[in-house]
Amino acid sequence: MKMIFLTLAALTMTSTYAALPTQKITPRIVGGIEVNPKTTDTSFIVSIGGGCAGTIIDAKWILTAAHCKPLFKSQVTAGSIALRGSDRVVLKVAKSYVHPKYANSSNDFALLELATPIDFAANPKISKIDIADSNLESSGGLEAGLIVTVYGWGVTRENGSQPAILREVDVPLVSRADANVKEAYDGDINETMLAAGYKQGGKDSCQGDSGGPLINRETRTLVGVVSFGEGCARANKYGIYSNVSNGNEWITGVMNK
Repeated sequence: MKMIFLTLAALTMTSTYAALPTQKITPRIVGGIEVNPKTTDTSFIVSIGGGCAGTIIDAKWILTAAHCKPLFKSQVTAGSIALRGSDRVVLKVAKSYVHPKYANSSNDFALLELATPIDFAANPKISKIDIADSNLESSGGLEAGLIVTVYGWGVTRENGSQPAILREVDVPLVSRADANVKEAYDGDINETMLAAGYKQGGKDSCQGDSGGPLINRETRTLVGVVSFGEGCARANKYGIYSNVSNGNEWITGVMNK
């Protein structure tokens, strides 16, 4: 089997580290637009070292991807759609937690515990967002065709340059069966993952978007975390996201401890 590689843009756009034996992948906004802060709330999104993203889910907690671990000691910033804006708020991380069953891109979750809880009243540009309930998928809340939105500062095409302003793109969820056909991911997509995108490609997350949020904007709920995909916006190669509904028990368990 081929080796999968996860590219971390902050380390360099060409550096890689091996994750699991299967297709070649890049943690990967292609086909999207710049976020308009007057119409779109992105106050819950953070940048991790400029190469990964994360989501504020509580005053003291950020949810991101486990494969972003090499950047966990880098600067974490919030409160700005500009990747290097002067109005960013620096958040100090005290400890990180990687899902104990993270392997072969399954359970690609990590939690960052902040040294000091965010004072949302004192920082109105920053907020938190709810995470998907543990039974959301089984109750039909994550059916194929649901339009969800992914955000990030990742490149706008494969091996392209990184934008300075946060971008977004709407994509439909794809059934696990369709994501597992031979021309797509050939059986590699399991219940810890969600697939989203178009069969013909064209819209997707890309390098530098890793760990960022996949949001149901109607319910303002975090349903996925950018994990991997084969290339960016290729036909049949949907973006793959960690399934927050499936990971809810571990996430809430760590937070409650």
